Amino acid sequence: MTSPQVHRSELERIAARLSDRDWCLLRWLRQHRYATTDQVRRVFFVDHANLAAATHACVRVLGRLATQRILTRLERRVGGARRGSAGYIWCLDTVGDRLTRDEGGTRRRLLDPSIAFLQHTLAVSETRVQIQEAARAGSFLLNGVQVETEAWREYVSHAGVRSILKPDLMVTLSSDAYDDHWYVEIDLGTESLPVLVRKCRVYEDYRRTGRAQAEHGVFPRVLWVLPDQRRAQRLQAAIAAEPKLPDRLFACVPPEAVIAVLSEPP
Repeated sequence: MTSPQVHRSELERIAARLSDRDWCLLRWLRQHRYATTDQVRRVFFVDHANLAAATHACVRVLGRLATQRILTRLERRVGGARRGSAGYIWCLDTVGDRLTRDEGGTRRRLLDPSIAFLQHTLAVSETRVQIQEAARAGSFLLNGVQVETEAWREYVSHAGVRSILKPDLMVTLSSDAYDDHWYVEIDLGTESLPVLVRKCRVYEDYRRTGRAQAEHGVFPRVLWVLPDQRRAQRLQAAIAAEPKLPDRLFACVPPEAVIAVLSEPP
């Protein structure tokens, strides 16, 4: 897709008029690529009298940013046609990409994503939203979140193979008693269990290098978020059947159990 050029003077004028919330929203979308109206509302529009007021304010701000080519809306929606504006999917447009790229990001081409990629990306965004909501409610203190490439780590295995650990999220939490680190993997049921177990072996390979322990003081646990309890139990059993995988390293849960697991003491 070819986009019109934006002059530096115009960028500076637009940037000067953005609010702190606007900037936070843009940086959040730079991290996650895509988010629905509902997800944006739950993160950035929480100080309103009721849901209707929050939704109205969110839609108004998203519309304003879209008219300036800072954000754009995909043609497709999630949740069916009756979800209305809450199901719209948003990403950075030309100006938003330039503004956040000037802060150290890399250029992104505006392409129509595949259904599979979009569903997975929105699932990662949803998990992040749930974690932020739980932190706001006092379940834990959210010290940091790294998304996909930010969380990836290159390493050389004991076999001398150069590899990359690729979690969907890396989350650092704390409470009065402890600090806790997690790698988070989002599974939508599109891969076979042997494929997931192979990825678990990558985590064990990385653990054996000691690099994560040097970075964090401990090796983070791995949280697998799976579509339902049955698949979560099947993956946990498959991990337990692998003699070289420390099964306590992995937690396998459906989406509704994510916060309960993250809130447990390590």
